[in-house]
Parts: sequence; structure tokens; C-alpha cells
Amino acid sequence: MVPGYLNVGQGPTVVILHSSLSSSGQWRDLIRRLQGRAQCLAMDLYGYGETPMPALEQMQSFTLWHEVALLETMLEQEQIKGALRLVGHSYGAAAALAFAQKHPERVERLVLFEPVCFSILERGHAGLKDLESVLHVFDDASTASDPTAQARRFIEYWNGPGAFDAMPERLQQLFTHQVKKVDLDFQALMHPTFTADALAPLADRLTLLHGEQTRPSARSLIEQLKYWLPGARVVNTPGGHMAPLTHEAAVNTQIEQWLHLND
Repeated sequence: MVPGYLNVGQGPTVVILHSSLSSSGQWRDLIRRLQGRAQCLAMDLYGYGETPMPALEQMQSFTLWHEVALLETMLEQEQIKGALRLVGHSYGAAAALAFAQKHPERVERLVLFEPVCFSILERGHAGLKDLESVLHVFDDASTASDPTAQARRFIEYWNGPGAFDAMPERLQQLFTHQVKKVDLDFQALMHPTFTADALAPLADRLTLLHGEQTRPSARSLIEQLKYWLPGARVVNTPGGHMAPLTHEAAVNTQIEQWLHLND
């Protein structure tokens, strides 16, 4: 299956992946900034934008490798054979990191905003305990069949109390419809995917961006990745985990800088 994606601009190839409950449209401003200097390929991950949910046979064992295979299909469709620069936010950043781990020889730069690769944290870690408040809505019998409650809790975990109810009804309905994919996203993020040894070759090409007011779970992941990869750069931005949307200009300026398109 060929995923939905945007292909804009000419130059070095920049692959851009969005967060959960989002789509390639999340990156319109970044694409506008880059399209005069780069070929921007912004892909819709499974279940978002123009890409349908994964096939039923995949859903019982869904991992980030399914998203990586989707990305490989897009690159084959566009006949992209050369080096890549990868950008990702949250779930999309974790998928980008998995691709880079599998294909380190193809990656020139990685600029990732808070990759939520939760499997790298040991069981009982404080970062995972912070995450339990959102995970339980997918497991608890009282909310497992209530997609609106699931969407509300997920949105409020990352955006703060009242964020879901403050959204236009159109967005509430969209997120409620898509939240079944968030359950698969968490399944993929908890699946053992990354090792320090496999990621080590990427350290000098990796820039980790994170919001100054982010959640403890996301902060713990940045700290763990920095411990694994001391050669990686860590850069603070204003805002929290959703800063690529709430502080778009500041974050995209940092992404532009660390892609090194002018080198």
C-alpha cells in the first residue's frame, strides 16, 4: 500500500513525520520554509490523513516497523535512493528514529522533537508512571469502549485540562474517530525496538528538540537518549510536548537550523 503524502520542493530530500492524531498537514509552515531549498516528503502515518488503518492481520502485533515499511514504500514510489534528512514529532519522531536505526547509512541528519520511544525506559521508571494516567483509558473496562473519553484524556495529557472540550466540535469528532489508532501507536511504542548499540552510529547526526514545559514522560526519554548517545545535541524550545503546533515558528526555526540545508 502506498501511503498518503505531500511532495513539495526540490533539493536534498527531507522526510517529515507527524505526531499521533495529526497528519502531514501539521507541517505546512515548515514545508513553506524549506521548499525553496529541499524536496519535502511529508507522509501520513497509518490511520491518519490519507493513509488508512493497518490491515487487520497487522493490528494484533503492530510495531514501529510497520510504519518504517510504509516509509520505505513511499521512498520507493518516489524513487528516492540517496541520503535523507529526517524530521519528526512525538510518534512520528519515534518512527523516524526506527527508520534511522534500520538504515543508518541513508541518514544525513535527524532532527526529532520529543520522540516518544517509551520502550527504552525500564519498567517502573518515573517517566512511565507519569504516562499511566493516559494509558489506563485504553485498558480500563469503563473507558475501553468510550472513544470520546479516550480522545479527551489523550489530548489533555499532552495539552492540559480542558483542551479537548475547548476544541471545535469538528476536531473533537475527528480525534474521537482516530483514537483507535492511538491505541496501536502506544502498542508500537512499548514494543522493544531500540538499542543503544544500534543507535550509536547516529549520535553525531542527531538533534533532539524538547519543550521547556514538557511532560515528565517526554523529559525522561530525552534524558535516556542523551545517556545512550552523549554525542547527540539537545536543544530546548518554548512550550511543551505540542510545541511544534503551539510554538510553531520557534520550533520550525530550530528545525531549519539543525537540518543544515545551507552546508
